[in-house]
Parts: sequence; C-alpha cells; structure tokens
Amino acid sequence: MTSKKARTGYNSKTKFIKKTLPAAMVLISCQSTLQAQEVAQEERQSRNRMMEEVVVTATKRAENAQDVPVSVSAFSGDMLAAMGVDNPTDLQAVTPGLTYNSATGFSIIYLRGVGSDAFLMADPSVATYIDGIYYPFASGLAQSFGKVERIEVLKGPQGTLFGRNTTGGAISITTEQPSFDEVYGSIDASYGSFNARQTAALINVPVTDWFATSLALFYNESDQYYTFDPESKQQNMDVERAAGGRFKMKFASEHFDLLLAAVKVKQSGYNTALAANTRASEQAKLQGAESQPRDHTISVDAPLNFDIDSEVLSGEFNAYLDHFDIKLLASHQTLENYGQSDFDGTNASIIAFQAPLFADVKTAELQFISNQDSWNADWLEWIGGLYYINSTAGLLPRFGAAGGEQGNIGPIPIGSLLGDLTQQLPAPALNGIALNLEGILDTDSWAAFFQTTFTLTDWAELTLGGRYQYEERYVVASSTSVENADGSSTLLFDWANDGQGVREVDGDNFSPKIAVNLRPAEDLLVFLSWQKGFKSGTFNTVNITDDIDYAEEEQVTSYELGAKYTSPSGNFVINSAVFYTEIDNIQVQFSSIQSGGAVTFDNAGAGRIQGIDFDSKIVLIPTIVDDFILSVSGAYLDAIYTDYTDGLGFDEDSGAYQDGQDFTGNRMVRTPEYTATMALTKTFLFDDGPLEITADAYYNSGYAYLPQNTVFMEEEYYLVNARASFLIEDWDLRITASGKNLSDTVYAYSQFPNDDGRLEALAPPRNYSLAVQWNF
Repeated sequence: MTSKKARTGYNSKTKFIKKTLPAAMVLISCQSTLQAQEVAQEERQSRNRMMEEVVVTATKRAENAQDVPVSVSAFSGDMLAAMGVDNPTDLQAVTPGLTYNSATGFSIIYLRGVGSDAFLMADPSVATYIDGIYYPFASGLAQSFGKVERIEVLKGPQGTLFGRNTTGGAISITTEQPSFDEVYGSIDASYGSFNARQTAALINVPVTDWFATSLALFYNESDQYYTFDPESKQQNMDVERAAGGRFKMKFASEHFDLLLAAVKVKQSGYNTALAANTRASEQAKLQGAESQPRDHTISVDAPLNFDIDSEVLSGEFNAYLDHFDIKLLASHQTLENYGQSDFDGTNASIIAFQAPLFADVKTAELQFISNQDSWNADWLEWIGGLYYINSTAGLLPRFGAAGGEQGNIGPIPIGSLLGDLTQQLPAPALNGIALNLEGILDTDSWAAFFQTTFTLTDWAELTLGGRYQYEERYVVASSTSVENADGSSTLLFDWANDGQGVREVDGDNFSPKIAVNLRPAEDLLVFLSWQKGFKSGTFNTVNITDDIDYAEEEQVTSYELGAKYTSPSGNFVINSAVFYTEIDNIQVQFSSIQSGGAVTFDNAGAGRIQGIDFDSKIVLIPTIVDDFILSVSGAYLDAIYTDYTDGLGFDEDSGAYQDGQDFTGNRMVRTPEYTATMALTKTFLFDDGPLEITADAYYNSGYAYLPQNTVFMEEEYYLVNARASFLIEDWDLRITASGKNLSDTVYAYSQFPNDDGRLEALAPPRNYSLAVQWNF
C-alpha cells in the first residue's frame, strides 16, 4: 500500500513536471526556431572573451561544454577574468543556482538547493576537485584561485563518476599543465581599495622534447575593510595574507605521460572570523552584550585570527594503449588550520573559541577509458575504475567558561557538571575555566564505478552507469578536559573509550545513473536523466556533556530534463534545465553550547527541491554592431523540508536553545528562491588592440541560515559591477580597471547563528582595483 508521504511526493513531482515541461518544450522550440533563422543568414563571429568555447572533463574525457549531456557552467581563465571572478565566492554571481558562502574560513557551498553548512568534521555536499584530485576539506578553499585554466561547476548528483559527497554537484578546477612547445609565462599584478595588492606569476620551461616544468606563484595582501569600534577591547587589526606556489613536472612519450605536482598554500589574517553580532540574544544582553550595526565596524574582546597551512603532493599517470587508455591519480594532502574567534561577537566577556584543526588525506583513483580504437568505438563509449580514500581529521577546540579571560557562559548544561566538580577544580577555576575538547575521526572508503554510452541512432544515445562504495568510519578520540593553572589538563569525559555512543560505522551504497541524450537538430542537445547520490554519515565528536552521536548518511535522487543550443555562427548560446530532487536524511550543522556539544550534526528527515535554471549569451545585432554581447542567467528554486519534526533551533527573542521543533514545510537553508545575473559587454577595436567594457548586475532574493526560517536571514540584495580592459596586442599586455559592488550594498558572506545571537561577516563595500597582466 502506498503511504501518504509517498503519494504526496509523487503528486508534487507530477504537478511540477506538468507545469514546467511545457515551458521547457517552448524553450527548446524557440532554440530550434532561432537555429532555422540563423541558417538563413550569415553572421560574423564574435571576438569577445565572453563567447569562448570551453573544453570540459565533466564525463572524465575532454569535450566541448556544449556537447556534454550534463548541466555544467564552464569558464576559461580568460572568461573568468572578463567576468571579474578572482575568488571562489564570486562564482555564485555567474553560476545560476549556486550559493558560495565562507564561514570562519570554511567554504559552504550549495548548488540547486543541495549543500551542507556542516563545515567542521563533516563532508561537503558539493565536492571540490583540483586537477582531478578530490579535496575533502572545506578549510582554505575560499582562498583566491591563483592561476587557473578553467573552472567547471557540475550541477546535480555526480555520484557515478565523481563519487562520494557529490549529492549537490562538483566544482572542478583545472590549472595549467606544463607544455613542451616553448618557454612562456605571465605576470599579474593589481592594486585596489583597502590597500589590496595581488601578484601572480607563471613560468613554463620545456627542458627537452619529453620533459617540461612549470611554476606558478601568488601573493596577496590586503588591509581589512572592517574597522574596530573605539570601544572595542581588541584594536590590533591585522592584514589578510595569502601566498602559495604550484610546481609541476611532466614527462611524456608516444604512449604515456607522467605529471607530478607539489602545492603549498599559507594564509593568515581574520578571514570571516571577523564577524560582528548584529542581533544579540537576550541572554547575551544580560551578560553585557550589545547588538552591533551592519556597517563594517566591529567591537570584540577576544583575540581573532585564522591561519591555514596546506600542502598537497599529487601525481597523474596516463597510458595510451591500442584499445583503451589508463589513468592513475594519487595524492597526499595535509592541512593545519588554527583559528580564534569571539564566539559571541561582542565586546562583552562571554565566550571565545579556539579551533585548531588538522587533516591528513591520501587518495588514489584508477580509470580505464575507451578510445577511438576500442571495440565498437563507433557506437560504444565507456569508462570504469576504482577509487580509494583514507583520511584522519581532528578538531581540538578550546572554550572559556565561568568568567576569566574568556568570559562567562550563561545557562548551559555544564552548570551541574561544574557544580559536581567544584571540589576537584584547580584554584584558577574560581576566576575562569577553560575546557579543552577533542574530536578525531578516521575514514577508509573504497569504490568501483562504470559508465557507458550507447549510440542508438545518429540522434539518440543511452547512458548507463553506477558506482558501488564501501566505507568505514570510526572515532579515534572524543573527550572533554579542564585546563589546569600550569597548562596541563584534567580529563572529565573520555567519550571514545568510556561512552555508550556508537564509535564505528561501516556500510555500502550503490549510486546508479540512467540518461537519454537526443540531438533533434545539429546544434541542439536534449538530455533526460535519473540518478542517485550518496553523502557519508559523520559523528558528533566535539562534545562537552553529550556522548558520541551519529548523523546518518544523506541520499539524493534527482530527475532532470536539459537542453543546450548553439547557433551555427556561435553568436547565440543557451543552456537550460528543469529538475526535481528528493533528499533523505539531510545533514544539518547546528552550533550551540547549550545543546551539550560545540558543534552538533543533525538529520532532517527529508526535503524536496524543484526548479529551473538557464544561462545564455547572445551577440546583439551583429550585422550592425561588432562584439556587443548580452549575457543572462537565472535560477528558480522551490526547496522545502518535507519531513523535519525534531529540529534544533533558538528562541527568537531570548536565544535559548530549543529542540524538538517542527520545521516541516520551511524553506531549506542557504537556498534563494530566485537568482539572476545580467551582463553587457562591448569590445571596441583599435589599432593597438581591443578595449572591452562590461557592466553586470546580480540579484539574490534572500535565504535562511537556519531551518527555523526566522531571525537568521539574508534579505534580498542586488550587486552592480563594472570593468574596462584594454589589450596592447604587440606587447600582450592587458590593463583592467574594475569596480565591484558599485551600489555599495550591505550583505553578508555568511552568518554564524549561535546562543548569543547572529554573527555576520559582511562582504566588502564598494571597491575598485587596477590590474596589469603581461604574457610573454
């Protein structure tokens, strides 16, 4: 017998498809009509960087983005520069359906409503790959890109080819590989508002005809766009610094190549740890806190900083055999992150938070890929392989309690604990207690995957794929200690060894994919897909008074109808998709000292997302005006929790922790209903080279930061940006002047809700920059 919930989900899905399918068909029909119109006339090809063709590897093989039956927003390095995208958070303004936040230096990414705000000791739902290597930890990913060749944003579950933790999609960043052709390089430098200086350099050296090297370096430094209020106890405003390098060596012969890479990145400053409490809770006010204005000023009493030290060693081996190719990828990643933040975000001495984090990750992937000489290559294309990841990650936070340097925590569950331990605590505890927490988690995961595409006719293809994964996760350490006067610690709870909670979980999963790809016209691709995705479960290991708890794995089922059209002249491109997604066991991160844990991972029962997104580019009146381009993109997302009856939240006024709340029917977090981008670009041709002028606008309808959908909200906002870029062709020298947030809109990079209120890290106000790029 079909359950009411199942019938409701089915009816909702059916109604949505009935509503949006005609619109999608009309759009496809319009695309075909435009094709017919363009065949009848000869148009001039645009020289604008915005109309570049981009080669992607969304299916693990190089293809033109418009020929790939996957929803992907792809950008070349030149295209990113033309759009003013120089750091990851800018991506959301050019990618429909993407929300890219940063919280205390951790990237929080949502794509088509699927994502995770669980940035401590849990996996993202939108995976990040750099040069084919999976980067499992979000810390430090919000840094500047450095020199990149292209970025691909793959939308929807990518479980078959990209594996675990891609329930929302994947972001693939490709950096430039060494070339055997010639010595070349580039130097980039810019100066902007807030004394921002950015420099980058690349050099490629072919040592022989079979051995080449490249080195890319970057160094960024900037003053803060925040200022400390005169009453703030902290007044030493540090600068933001980021520096890194990437060294590559490539060896090649006729039948194989080997690429070795070493990457090191260091970052220091405040990042988004510089977050003011713009809506202090009543319990925080009772302890002396005051709400702060949203004006890029801040008043805090606790030290702030955010340091990252990351190293990655990786290798890629390719063998080109007679009937198939082999690719082997391997990496070793280490991360050390030390952060300090004022947990209450005010000048009152309430609570501060130190959070050393470390990670050690090893990955390996073996791929077998068909080539043009494979058996029946004219109608059969396939890829298969194996994947392994081993990781150890730890978070070692320190909280101050009951007065002293760190302040006084209010009515929280440790009250009875402290009372019981009064006779055991060292003398300094009378003036302040520091609690040291520990959480260390190990993961081992193995996977096997296969995907094949059958060419049924000249205009129809069938794709079948699947990925089997087995995973073991276990808690290495989870404890609570009190710090003594001499710096030593007295153990209060050893949850890993003495607790009653689950400490080890193993399980398997199969993620299938079925897709039909149609080409009803030469320049039109239509694809229909059904696929599933899987995100690993995790443990609540960083606890004060609560035992270890397990947050269940997240599962996603997605349906999509998409279309891609490129006119014969290349002067008009449009991609669109209608999608419906169901999510079970949605992982949610909740931060509250009162809940008994510093960070709590919870599961919402289920959610549903339905929507449509598109991106388009058109050369306007090409027979009259050269290189005048309009870019328009947008997304509509209807994302709600269909089952969330035991949610965690805060009282709107007092800030008191509340559990057992019913959030069913509320909008899912960090998912705006509407987003849209429009840009106009005109290129003027002069004797010395082209002058490119661009103006763009971005709209976001706003979203909630917590499932309760109140108080912790990002209101709707608009952004306006402009750029002018002149290329001196004889010198290959480009000069670019930019203005960002010209409307001086106040909006947040992120919010961090907790017991004491709403901590907001605001995005920069209006700012300008001048950049120079020289290629040689």
